[in-house]
Amino acid sequence: MKKLFSLLFILLPSLLIAQSVGINNDGSQPNSTAILDIKSTSKGLLIPRMTTAERNAIVSPAIGLTVFDTETVSYWMFRGDIYGNWSELQHTYLKTWTETGGHIYNTNNGNVGIGTANPASKLTINGIDPVIGIMNNGLANSFIQAEGVNMRISTSFDNPTGKLVLGTKGNDNLSIDQFGRVSIGTSSSFDAEMKLNGNSSVRFAFMHQDVQKGFLLLNGDDFKMGTYGGNNGNIVFSPKGVDKIWIDENGQLGIGTATPVSALTINGTNPYIEMQNAGVNKGFLMVNGNDLRIGTNSTNTTGNLVLQTKLIDRMTIDETGRIGIGTASPSSILTINATDPILQLKNDDADKGFVQLVDSDIKIGTNSSNTYGKFFVRTSGSDRLVVNYDGNVGIGTSFPYQTLSLDDSNPELGFNVSSSLYASIRTNSYTGDFEIKKTIAGDGKIWINANNGSGWGIHLTENGYFHYGSGLTPSGYPFSSQGRMLAPDFVALAVANWPDYVFADTYKLKPLSEVKKFIEENKHLPGIPSAAQIEKEGIQLGDMSKRLMEKIEELTLYIFQQQEQLEDLKKQVQAKAEK
Repeated sequence: MKKLFSLLFILLPSLLIAQSVGINNDGSQPNSTAILDIKSTSKGLLIPRMTTAERNAIVSPAIGLTVFDTETVSYWMFRGDIYGNWSELQHTYLKTWTETGGHIYNTNNGNVGIGTANPASKLTINGIDPVIGIMNNGLANSFIQAEGVNMRISTSFDNPTGKLVLGTKGNDNLSIDQFGRVSIGTSSSFDAEMKLNGNSSVRFAFMHQDVQKGFLLLNGDDFKMGTYGGNNGNIVFSPKGVDKIWIDENGQLGIGTATPVSALTINGTNPYIEMQNAGVNKGFLMVNGNDLRIGTNSTNTTGNLVLQTKLIDRMTIDETGRIGIGTASPSSILTINATDPILQLKNDDADKGFVQLVDSDIKIGTNSSNTYGKFFVRTSGSDRLVVNYDGNVGIGTSFPYQTLSLDDSNPELGFNVSSSLYASIRTNSYTGDFEIKKTIAGDGKIWINANNGSGWGIHLTENGYFHYGSGLTPSGYPFSSQGRMLAPDFVALAVANWPDYVFADTYKLKPLSEVKKFIEENKHLPGIPSAAQIEKEGIQLGDMSKRLMEKIEELTLYIFQQQEQLEDLKKQVQAKAEK
């Protein structure tokens, strides 16, 4: 050692001016690229040795200053303030990185910490919002960062078109483009916030505690969202965190209720379904209290409410409330249009009654299968008219036994013309009379005809005159007949001054000579109308009976006179015979 130092002392002046210094025992020249070239096969080089405190106490160490730390048993080099001051140099027992070709790999069996001496995993990075930056050809491309409690994996700000891509087996499976749109199984630029693509069924599953609960599924052209078979839960839609729509395990949809009782149940205060066309309110479905309303909006002044089957309009309610069945232009409150349209009424699914238009005829009645059904007309909740199953009609009675039966305290059948009562037929319960009345004054009369309006009939005029015949009622005769009359008996009313006065002693009987003369001159009996007068004026039976009785009684008196004369002649003849 002393020899070495002596040699250095002797050679020092030359060393200071030499370009390279060599220390060896074989006399070889130092390498020209080295200031100091030390060579030995049996000895090494010792550099300054010190503790960690002594190393850190070196004032203004030069960059590259190297010492041996006896506490860490390792070499340390000063790299400067910019590069982290003192840096420990790797030595054999800490060498965990191994080269193989152009690659290196880590053979450490423990954990690696960056910014921490206590790594909790294979690689633990510690710092304030630490970032792992990834560059491509010297340009910042993307990064991984822990920011506060958030974990970020992203492309860099200066990477305007790059995507964040996740893949398996070398295939891109998920990507997030520069606009934040997520694509799974596709790289399509289709404009959507999230895209899922697959070759067959594309499924997005949701699990709870490793149990399948729900899914989103694209199957061919069908999109499905639902729960799995073993999940009795509901599908719930919750805008602003409030549950609004439920689909239960039976497929029943509830809006405003979590317990739907039908395929669609809507609950709310007067719930309302509004339908629009081009953003304008047109129609609605609404429950208002206990009422269900389906209609058009008040602003839809020309729209109709139309019901269809097989895409064919079947019923229309127009803007004025008129209903059309079979027509889109109803002309009344209810208009039914078809070929012989029929409105069928059923009871317990059996045909009972109908209203039908056949050609130009309207029919209202019971069906042929309704053997004993009746047709009733009601007002104020009471039966007013009934048509029995056998065709009998009853007014005021439900059991008509005649073709037309009227039942009332004073049943009356009126005949009106232009809302004016012209005639009536009634039963008067107070008098027991059956009355046929003409109620409008005029030239008309009550006429009864049995030959379809032709031939003779019975005529009753307004003044109460009764005539049988062609209707030419003789003036001044309350009862007349244009033809002959036949009766087994006939009683005339009492006639005043009956001709019994002929038998009175004061009665002056005309001599037969006067009677003969009157007949010869007038060709009829005295006191008896002539044939011409009778043909013109007719005969008053009471007066004629009186006149005939007068003649009969006068004739009786003439017979008495003749008898007296015969008796006198008989006596005279007998007296002559006795002489």
